[in-house]
Amino acid sequence: MSSPYMTILDPIGKQRRLSPYWSVLLLGVAFAGLYSATLTEVHTYDALSYILDVDRKPWPELFHPHHLLYGPLGAVIRAIATALGWQGSVEIWLQLVNAVAGAIGVSFLFAICRSVTGSGMAALAATLWVGFSYAYWYYAVEVEVYTLAAIALIGVLWLLFKMAQQPTTHLSIWLGMTQGLAVLGHQTNVLLSVPIFLTIVLAETNLQRRLRLFVSYLIPLLIVVGSAYLWVAIGVSGMRRWEDIWLWLTGYAQTGFWGGAIDGSKLIGLLKGWSATLAFFGGGVIGLAGIGLLVTGREGIARLPLPLRAGIVGWLGVYGLFFLWWEPDNIEFWIACLPPLALLLSAALTVRWIGWVGLLLSLSLLALNLPTIIERGAAGRDLQRRIAAALAAISQPGDLIIVPDGVLELYLPHYWQHDNVYGLNQAMTASNGDWEAACSRIQQRIEATLTAGYAVIIADEAQRPLPAPPDQPPTPAERFGLSAETVARCYAPVQGMLRLAPLPADLPTYRLIPRANELAVAEGWDFRHGRWGWQVGGVEVDTLTEVGWHMIPTLDPMLTSPPLLLATADIEAIEVRLATTTTNRDAQIFVIDPAGRTDEDYSLRFTLTGMEMATYRLPFDEIRERLTQIGGLRFDPVALGDGGAVLVESIRLIRR
Repeated sequence: MSSPYMTILDPIGKQRRLSPYWSVLLLGVAFAGLYSATLTEVHTYDALSYILDVDRKPWPELFHPHHLLYGPLGAVIRAIATALGWQGSVEIWLQLVNAVAGAIGVSFLFAICRSVTGSGMAALAATLWVGFSYAYWYYAVEVEVYTLAAIALIGVLWLLFKMAQQPTTHLSIWLGMTQGLAVLGHQTNVLLSVPIFLTIVLAETNLQRRLRLFVSYLIPLLIVVGSAYLWVAIGVSGMRRWEDIWLWLTGYAQTGFWGGAIDGSKLIGLLKGWSATLAFFGGGVIGLAGIGLLVTGREGIARLPLPLRAGIVGWLGVYGLFFLWWEPDNIEFWIACLPPLALLLSAALTVRWIGWVGLLLSLSLLALNLPTIIERGAAGRDLQRRIAAALAAISQPGDLIIVPDGVLELYLPHYWQHDNVYGLNQAMTASNGDWEAACSRIQQRIEATLTAGYAVIIADEAQRPLPAPPDQPPTPAERFGLSAETVARCYAPVQGMLRLAPLPADLPTYRLIPRANELAVAEGWDFRHGRWGWQVGGVEVDTLTEVGWHMIPTLDPMLTSPPLLLATADIEAIEVRLATTTTNRDAQIFVIDPAGRTDEDYSLRFTLTGMEMATYRLPFDEIRERLTQIGGLRFDPVALGDGGAVLVESIRLIRR
């Protein structure tokens, strides 16, 4: 069916011969160069998750149930890079592996299409449709699982062609093993069993031999997939109950975020998804042209072996229905349908003149997608990168940054090693979807940060999540059924402490609670607005009110500040505003040293003058003579509670 040479027309119409092996190699090298030259610098959320996991986690924690193989493969790549002397993130290595894998997939697909159709022109045009398509190209220059899985899919396509010609047990075994690798690349490739089943049924009419083919296909598939999943679940993760294993395998499907009834919005999503799969701009026109080519070249498609045609139709049908239900507008899922479509297209392009039209359209994909890929991957055009850089510039590693759900929660750890980043999605995931528990986690995270003396920076959009744009998937808040008002109420306790963060005017608004060091020598701690990370002890009750921190002291009452690191030489005095109804009027402020110790020599005693709110300004001269640095403050409002109340309005340090 195929000839040992491929015919290529030069510009003046003369024919020359090129070995098919060299043509496959040249095509692979060309695409490896193209993909390597257009590696993206702007990563998806999933891509950054994989990079961070591979960079930081030990290999036993890298097994994701949806793509079991990818994380450990990244660990191997990281080990090789480290052995070669590479320092830093494995990011570029993972991208280069994907780029090479994408090029291998293109060249392998070309070889298959040419073997099936016998036409180099048709095979080249159809293959370029895949290589230049936006989805395949983008994920070949990104850090994602789909490109590596696509190689296994293309391998299955080749085996289906051979099985359609002459079914053998040997081919069945290879089909099982190759599909097994595809499933380990991505769990959804279990759907390949449908086209494989159809091909075997139609390729072999003898019932006994057909059964033998099924068994020889299923056994290696079950061995490859079953042994890998059982080893990870039981051997690596230590699961002992089938319920735990099942939940691990199907957890995503049970979140309710994906799937649902197939309605008009799903069909619209399907059209948008396929349009963007071909080209981010103009993909719909290219898609309609492709349908026209398939219809026009149906005579060529009819020449394909019936078992192969049935397998391809089954492939497109089962993947199409599943992802129409699952998430039809997501281009990453439609990559699995590109190889069988390319084979159909190559067969159609063998009819009359339409091969040249197919080649022209494939070059149109190059013209459409090259600028988009370059622009999409340019770090300088990435708004989220600019926001992350601005946040990193005004923060320290210990500061808590609460961001809107998205790549910012990964940008900051990856590019600026700022790990104390939190968001709604993280809180809800950690709380198993319980909003009350999630809100409590957010508030505890804020309180812990302030208690440690660090700043808290919160995006306005995190406090009041915006709805998703009309053409975008729902936000995490919408998926969890949370209104903006509900989320905003969770941040109500800190509203009085927030002030505008100093970010460029063209960036989204963030607000911050300053670090304890900054507050101490500026406006101080005004307890009418919040606790500011101060801790209370030795009181019967304590409540924040509009006029201050109200408490009823018992034995050894005290307020302890967050950690500080200030030079005593810079401090003129300590100022305290409070009122009391206690009979005991002896108050004392301890200056905690940098080691966390208190000492009578580092304290200031004073007597409360009355029940009304009063300001007490305590000179710092004696402390400066005895101590060089302040590690914190401890304020004992009275020596011993006697049933009366204390109302502390504020505490601050006065600069010299």
